[in-house]
Formats: sequence, structure tokens, C-alpha cells
Amino acid sequence: MKPLSRLLTAFFLASGATTCAAEPLFLWDAMARAAQANPALRSQQVEVERQTLEQDIARSQHLPKVDLNADYTHYAYPTFVTPIRDTNVFPPMDKDIANIGLALSLPLYSGGKLVAGEALAAHNREASAQVLRAGGQDLLFNVVATYTKALHFRELDKVLDARIKALQQEEKDTELRIKQGRAARLELIRLRTQLSQARYDKVSVTQGEKDALSLLTSLLGESGPAPILADLNKTSPSLPVSIEEAKNQALLRRPDMLGLVATGKAAQEKTAIARGERLPQIDLVAKAQESTGGDWEGYDDWQMGVQLSLPVFDGGIRKRRVEQAGLEQRQNALQQEDTRNRIASEIEQAFGALSESRARLEAATQGETEASEALRIETLRYHSGENTITDLLAAESALWDATASRLQAGYDITVSQAQLLRVTGKLATDSFNPTLSDSKSAAGLPASGSAQYGLAYYLAWHRWGVGSGNEPVAQDSAASTFHNSGLAGESPSGHLVKQGAKL
Repeated sequence: MKPLSRLLTAFFLASGATTCAAEPLFLWDAMARAAQANPALRSQQVEVERQTLEQDIARSQHLPKVDLNADYTHYAYPTFVTPIRDTNVFPPMDKDIANIGLALSLPLYSGGKLVAGEALAAHNREASAQVLRAGGQDLLFNVVATYTKALHFRELDKVLDARIKALQQEEKDTELRIKQGRAARLELIRLRTQLSQARYDKVSVTQGEKDALSLLTSLLGESGPAPILADLNKTSPSLPVSIEEAKNQALLRRPDMLGLVATGKAAQEKTAIARGERLPQIDLVAKAQESTGGDWEGYDDWQMGVQLSLPVFDGGIRKRRVEQAGLEQRQNALQQEDTRNRIASEIEQAFGALSESRARLEAATQGETEASEALRIETLRYHSGENTITDLLAAESALWDATASRLQAGYDITVSQAQLLRVTGKLATDSFNPTLSDSKSAAGLPASGSAQYGLAYYLAWHRWGVGSGNEPVAQDSAASTFHNSGLAGESPSGHLVKQGAKL
């Protein structure tokens, strides 16, 4: 019984592992995994930690410093082991002298350099934190773009399968028509040319999907097999309603803008440090030690005092450092002005891209509906002998291009939404999570159903074929149902194969 029990246990464990591994990866989960595990982003987190320690170091400059000192010296001639301790008492002398003691130093006044140094470290840490945020925003956008591109290629692949299946069926029908003397051999050649192109498009699309998944795996900070992607559900990312609102949000949220503000404050502190270099430095110093000669008899000694240092002449080095810090402030102000102008331009472009994607989706949906109807008509005309195979294949190719355009426009909406969130500094790991996003914002588009949509249309057109006569066969019920349901254009995705499979 024990071997059987172990075998069953291993089977259930393996089944559970397979089930877990087969779970689809949602877009927001991919964004969260990338933000947590991407090596480039984690290296930027290390930089923030380093700047945090630098801030602790600057804060510790206010505290006293205590050093343990010990030395042993052999002199050529006898030397005082200890200074004069009593009146009219000559101190001992020896050639071998050893000392051990503690030295304390406490800054009392440094011309404001220590305070400015602590503030400088805080501003530098804030600047590095904003660099981390900027890197995170870029990473999340790349995840969205790559994820949607992989889905786009996947949907195109399904549509191409349906297209190839339809062309293959039409190839069989044409061969039958040639045997019946109702079609020319040239029609079959043109049909096979179209079929060969469709098969090449499928190879290109399949490779494009593999490349996109490989890039996505790299963005997730992984090196194993590519994840299984889930369809895009309806998402409602919280988007600004106007350009002015987006600009105001960007000035308050954009990491590059906030990083420049922190860098500008750091430049001010550098100016204060440079000016403090020209002021006096006052320190409290104290020292306690024990000295001994060759007889190992110890002599205690201590001292305490205030030490002042004042720079008198350094060839103008400190003056030029002040001027240099002032120029850094001016440079930062110009960079902030340039960033504000760039933010305004990027926001207008992002709004324009989103509007253009929505308009393009609407036009592509209408174009796909018209191309589908044109294909239906051309199919009827072809089987009734009113046109040629060239007209039929042109209509079929037009429907393929229209479907690819609709898919591309649908997914471009999601990417444009991510870009708008990024340029306003609001892109987060849960921006596209439907359970957390704002329902009042512009909705995304579902990805489910596009495969059935393409299959229905591409399998429908050749079923208007002819039996023994010229009467058309009834259209496929699935295609008719899908066409009448009004779902045309609701599936996001897309990229024309003729544009290549590049990411």
C-alpha cells in the first residue's frame, strides 16, 4: 500500500503544480511582478538605500568623535616620557616610549556646513527616489506595451488560422469546380498564392508573439518559460478628464520634475556649504592618555580645549566654489523650465494619441463591417459567375486588413491609456485592475471573443459555395449570430502583418 500511496501523492502534487503553472497571468499581476523582481529596478532601489545611509552619515557629523590612539617609538636619544608634572621635579626620560589614549572632537561651529550637509544628503536621497519612480514608470509602461503586443499577435494568429482554414476550403471547392469545368486553372493558382501569403503571415505573427513573450519574461525579471497571458478584461483606469488637469497632476507627480526640484534644493545646500568653507571652524577637543618608558611605569595625562581655524588665503578656491554652486542652481532652474515645457507637450500628445486610437477603432470597426459585407457579396457573385476569383480574393484580403487594423486600434487604446498615466506620473501596478480602478473613467476593451469572431467570418464566406447547381447554400449560423450580435470591433488587438513582427 505504501508504494501506491506515494504514487497517488506524487500524482496529485504534480497535477496541482501543473494547474498552478497553467494559471493565466493578468496584466496587473505582470506589472506587479515586474516592479518587484526586475533587476534594473532593484539596482535603483539599492541606490536609494545607499543615499539613505549617506543621509545617516551626514546626520552623524553633528556627534562627537572618539578615537583610540596607541603608538610605540624608539628614539636615538633619551626623550621625555611625560611632560613636567610637578614643580622642580624633572620628568623621566627614555629611548623607548609607548602611548595609549582616547581623543575626542566635537564641532561647535562650522559655518552652517554640517546643517547644509545633512539637508544636501536628504535632497540627494529624494532625487534618487524620484529616479527610482521614473524607472518604475518606464518599466510598467514597457510591460503594458509588451503584454498587449503579445496578445495582439496571439489574436492575429487565431484569425490567421481561421483565414487559412477558409482558404483551404475554398481551394478544395475550386479544385472541384475545375473538374466540373466551371473554373479555370488560373483561379486555383491565384488562390494558392493568397494561401501561401497567409501561411507566411502566420509564421511571422507566431514569431512576433514569441519575441514579445520573451521580452515580457525579461521585463518580469525571469528567465524561465514564457507566461500564459490572460485576456484583457474591461478596465477603467482613472484618467484625467482634461489637458489642464493632466498638466497640474504632472507637475505634482512626475518623478523627473520632482527629481529636478530635489536637485535644485541640493544645489542651494551646496552653495551654503561652499560659503561655509570661508567661515571659521570651532571644535571642542579633549585627550586622555597614558605614557610609559622602558620600565613600563605608566604616567597619566589629559588635556581639553577649544580649537579654531580660519581660512585666510587659498588662491580663490573657495570663492570659485561658491560661484560654481550658483551656476548649478541656475542650470537646474533652466532644466525645470525645459521639463515643464516638455511635460505640456507630452500630455497633449498623449491625449491626442488616445483620441486618435479611439477614432481609429471606430473607423476600423466600421471598415471591418463593410469589408465583411463586401466579401459576402463578392462570394455570392463569384459562385453565380458574375465576377472572378481576383475580385473574391481582393475582398477577402480587404477583410483581413480591416480585422488586423481593428485589432491594432483596440490594443493601441490600452497602450495610449498607459502612456497618458505615465506622462502624468500616475501609472501604478494596479492602474488596470478592474476591481480597483475608477469606473467613471474611459473604459478599455475586452479581448475575449475575437478568435470566434474571426473564425465565424472567415469560415462563413466560402460556405456560400455551390452544391450541384448555382444556388447558394445558407450562411453558417454561427457567423450570422455573431454578425447580428453587434460585437464587431469589440476585441482589442492588432497589427498589420505587412508591417512585420517587430516589437
